[in-house]
Amino acid sequence: MVTITDVARVAGVSKNTVSRYLNSRGYISQGTRNKIQEAIDMLHYQPNQIARSLYTNRTNIVGLVIPDVVQPFFATMTSRIEDELNQRGYKMILCNTMHSSDKERKYLDMLTANKVDGIIIGSHSIDINYADIKAPIVALDRFLADAIPVVSADHVQGGMLAAKAFIDRGCRNVAQFIGSSKVRTPSIERHKVFAERMHEEGISCATYELDLNQFEFSTYLTTANDFLVDNPTVDGVFASDLVALAVQRKALESGRRIPEDLFVFGYDGSFVYQIAYPILPTVIQPYRRLASTLVDVLLKEINGEKLDEHLYVLPVTISGANGEGAEPSSAHSSKVRPRISLPF
Repeated sequence: MVTITDVARVAGVSKNTVSRYLNSRGYISQGTRNKIQEAIDMLHYQPNQIARSLYTNRTNIVGLVIPDVVQPFFATMTSRIEDELNQRGYKMILCNTMHSSDKERKYLDMLTANKVDGIIIGSHSIDINYADIKAPIVALDRFLADAIPVVSADHVQGGMLAAKAFIDRGCRNVAQFIGSSKVRTPSIERHKVFAERMHEEGISCATYELDLNQFEFSTYLTTANDFLVDNPTVDGVFASDLVALAVQRKALESGRRIPEDLFVFGYDGSFVYQIAYPILPTVIQPYRRLASTLVDVLLKEINGEKLDEHLYVLPVTISGANGEGAEPSSAHSSKVRPRISLPF
């Protein structure tokens, strides 16, 4: 088993110098750094993480808590966050809650008990007191507690871009699908501004609310089918990508032309919007910038630095006509809920 002593011998430096290099403490010349790293690579040395964490009071591990990794938005964010953490020398523990508050509580207990350096939370639980968690936390598109910073896309901009697309298309009778209003999230702003713009243009706009933690595509298909049967005169639908794709599929099956008879517009812009035909026009969330900002903010918290702000809002983009752009369980009810009114 290779030890730190072996690394020091091969590099021609003291064991203390190798230790300072591994723990990023004190000045070490670049030449010495290169020698140590060459010795580590040649010997395939693996530092003792337990001993190292005791010495530095850090584990270099971050927990990511999300509701459903199969959902394309969270799948894409998970990939980007893991990559960002890896570039900063951190490992990630993925906690996929599967829309269960009890499961999330167990994950949070596990993360804090093992003293991870910080936690990124994007789950949709509504009955957990996140303010009581004793660890640095940053929220992904959620309002968890007053003191917890939030990173999100610019949903106001996204709602405006989507509204413009419907106005330019000449739609007169549109509908939008929103997530459960029980979840406090900045994303509601896109639906508010969308409804406002429709109202200003004299366009009829109905808003339909999905169930809490309704994520499975099969439930979206049932919801879409019921909606289209009940609303044959609707000529435009705005929804997150998976819901929009379910509506588009059911509309095509019923003989409606896309976009001639029904204009469908999405929101999220993960890989799925380009899979269907016709390609779904959509607002694209800035996944890499979201991930980078989440990690930046969390590392500032971990290092005890003062944060510049509490809410970090990043601009979105929109896919082109050709789809180019920048970068639930069966137990849930699948019926369309009655339309609700959003305040203007």
